[in-house]
Amino acid sequence: MSAVADVTVFLLLIGAAAGTLVSGVGVETPAATTNPAADQASTLATSTASVEYELLVPPSEHGRPPDHATRRQRTSHGTVAELLGEAAMSGVTVDGERVSSAGTDFESQVAGATRDRLHSRGHRTSVRVTWAPYPGAPLRSEYHVGDRPPDAVDVRAATVTVPSGMENVSEPAREAAKTDGYDGVATVVARSVVDGLFPPTQSRYALRGDYPSDVLMAARYERMADLTGASVAVERQSTVEMNHDLTPALATRLRTDMRSRYDSPTDAARAVRVSRVRVTVRTWSP
Repeated sequence: MSAVADVTVFLLLIGAAAGTLVSGVGVETPAATTNPAADQASTLATSTASVEYELLVPPSEHGRPPDHATRRQRTSHGTVAELLGEAAMSGVTVDGERVSSAGTDFESQVAGATRDRLHSRGHRTSVRVTWAPYPGAPLRSEYHVGDRPPDAVDVRAATVTVPSGMENVSEPAREAAKTDGYDGVATVVARSVVDGLFPPTQSRYALRGDYPSDVLMAARYERMADLTGASVAVERQSTVEMNHDLTPALATRLRTDMRSRYDSPTDAARAVRVSRVRVTVRTWSP
């Protein structure tokens, strides 16, 4: 399981062991230039780091142990860009509301590791990490390290991308647009997102596992259901069944947004970017 998937599924199951299995496939490094932002972006894409963090476990009656412990220590390892991608996927929101807060300390520790790598004499640097299934979608994430550059300065920028842990559905979305219009595109995107946030096999292991994996996954499913208007029964349904119920609820929300945002289903399909997280480095003179 990749580190991105580990965080997406709540930084779960086997902690440090999961964190060692990172995947750098698909990291796009910028070409060498005199742009200091490109140099910094290349550093983030190639240098590695390990972060130790506390996993925040929400209050719950699902399998809670006698000591009511609410924190668990974890470690994750990867390139800094990959860790930034994990941090972004840890904070996915629906209409501005987080799906999970379990990884907030992880996000803080990744910010610290990133600042340790950013050294550019004579320049200030900030990093903006973004993910959305398409631009402006109600389901998204945005994560910052460093101050935003002032409006009046000359800013140089460079971007790398890392995997989000979700399937690339650009081609299926385009095919769905031809046959089922906005409904088809929204359903393709929603299915990819739900199965990315809740991989059925890993999620099943989590729900059947020991504390805190069972509590975290149950809380994650219930929170996603609340945010999308779906109905799930963690105690009675399989993960496949719950994903099946979450998908149309999310698709309904996405379809409404796509209709208001794009002139045609084909335009909506062309905008789909589910599988990548963008890491943008910006530099400027102080």
